[in-house]
Amino acid sequence: MDHKSTWLTPPPLHNSSCTHPRYLSASNINNITLWDMTQALFILLLSAGILGANLLVILVINSRRYTKYIHSQPRYLLTSLASNDLAIGLFVTPFGFLPALYHCWPYGEIFCQIQIFNSEISQQFLLVSPNVHVTKYIEIRFNPGSYC
Repeated sequence: MDHKSTWLTPPPLHNSSCTHPRYLSASNINNITLWDMTQALFILLLSAGILGANLLVILVINSRRYTKYIHSQPRYLLTSLASNDLAIGLFVTPFGFLPALYHCWPYGEIFCQIQIFNSEISQQFLLVSPNVHVTKYIEIRFNPGSYC
């Protein structure tokens, strides 16, 4: 029996959405509507908000002024959550700006695969994170002596 070893090879995609002649013409820039600009502006503001808020959380939680009020374990957990959100704000959200304007993917096939992977990781985080918080709440609520 011959086994071939394949390691996470993506399916062959031919991203030709922005290289299509209708997107290459100069008239495509004239087709951008007010709604498209509003969506793109919202994406930029959302990205800036995510970056600013999570940087603020990381700086405040780890500042010397507040470390004496927060135990190290919750501080590490909150820093980890804020760091993950910061990574989403850096590597996932800003790249929705141009597709919102042009209604096509201008970044190419490889970057498309990277963005899909990043989006899947962020979705997994959004599914796991509430479970961590619920179990921590239950532990604190029903067994407060074990939490230090």
